[in-house]
Amino acid sequence: MPDIDLNAMRAYVLDKFIKEGDFDFLKAGGLDAMVNAMLELDAAYMASLAEDAVYDDDEAYERLFTALQARYPQYKMYCLRLAEDYLDFAEEYLASVGAIEWE
Repeated sequence: MPDIDLNAMRAYVLDKFIKEGDFDFLKAGGLDAMVNAMLELDAAYMASLAEDAVYDDDEAYERLFTALQARYPQYKMYCLRLAEDYLDFAEEYLASVGAIEWE
């Protein structure tokens, strides 16, 4: 499994959100900050896993969703979609660089 270039992953995910256009209403820099927050939260979740543990999409989603709602209460109603899209885009990126092992 290759090392994950977090800057490339961040750029990929942010680009997907921008192209999607569903969050164009966010204040300038808002989407960028939210993507950074989701990357940090996801990395913290992965770091909390035991070495032989399997990444649980549902658990990761719950952590992202809950933390986003707490950090961005003004966008609380959009956090569900942000977390779902982030996980989809992150998975696309990881699959494209061969960083996912399917069980």
